[in-house]
Amino acid sequence: MSQSDPTKSEVSPFQTDGRLLLGIAASLVAAFMLTSMDAIAFNLRLTYGVIEMQLIRNLSAMVFLVALMVFRRERFTPWFGGAPIAIFRGITIVPIGFLFFSSFKLLDQGSATALIFTYPLMLTVLATIFLGERAGVWRWSALLIGFSGVVAVQAALWLSNGAAWSLDASGRPLWLTATYALLPVVAAIMFSVNMISLRYMPKGVTAISITYVGGIASLLTILPVWVLWGERIPLDWSAHWWQFALMGVVSIGAAQALNIAYRSAPAAVVGSLEYVAIIFATGLAWFTQSLIPPAGIWIGVALIMAGGVVTAWRESVHAARNLKTSA
Repeated sequence: MSQSDPTKSEVSPFQTDGRLLLGIAASLVAAFMLTSMDAIAFNLRLTYGVIEMQLIRNLSAMVFLVALMVFRRERFTPWFGGAPIAIFRGITIVPIGFLFFSSFKLLDQGSATALIFTYPLMLTVLATIFLGERAGVWRWSALLIGFSGVVAVQAALWLSNGAAWSLDASGRPLWLTATYALLPVVAAIMFSVNMISLRYMPKGVTAISITYVGGIASLLTILPVWVLWGERIPLDWSAHWWQFALMGVVSIGAAQALNIAYRSAPAAVVGSLEYVAIIFATGLAWFTQSLIPPAGIWIGVALIMAGGVVTAWRESVHAARNLKTSA
């Protein structure tokens, strides 16, 4: 007579698919893609408004996504059990992007970046509450080490660019600056909810189907916003066409990588590894704009790397222990 597995009742219905290494690799790819997209948006911010930036990103992304689906012979009318979740993610990414880009216009760059990167901490809290993930001392330590690295990097940049990032000349009262500081925090919370919702998706749904349905929902959301409140700035295709195209490619790549990462590895693991986006951002500024980082930045980089190493090591030990137990 067969015996029931006593561990099945303890397994969360929102568990990952068990591909930890794939999730870790996808989270690193997503961090690089998101950093590249931010760099492109940063270069275009003086020409186009926040709403226009999101419209450009969505339109160019859909062009490449449709081409990818044709190449893979995917259905253009996919409907699956988790389609409402994909639609929810596509709609919410619009206000997330608006809050994200607005924070860079209303706050100094260092403060905005540090506040936005609170989302791995929020992810861990929300994953513990809604997904039943266990976040012990090691995961919390890795998250806090990584976040301290983000703060150290921004402190080094602020010390070297204090005059350029100073808010004194703006004449804004302190309460207004504090209100603006809520923008990246709200964006971080919404992004955390957006990523956690992936674990409510049925197991058999492909990442490209999630991206496609979410992309349509996002485009249908941003279009009326642009019609009502857009700045109607004409697109300079001759000067920016390659940036528009590149933004679409990295946007699709980031969405695909995030879909895989958060369904394959625990949210706390993926979130702590995404701190490496700060390292990628520093490297891109170095290679593309010849912006030599200040010496003090390497303290923060070392802390971010240490947090990532601690996470990868601890998860490998945990995976090996589970494998031995199951054997």
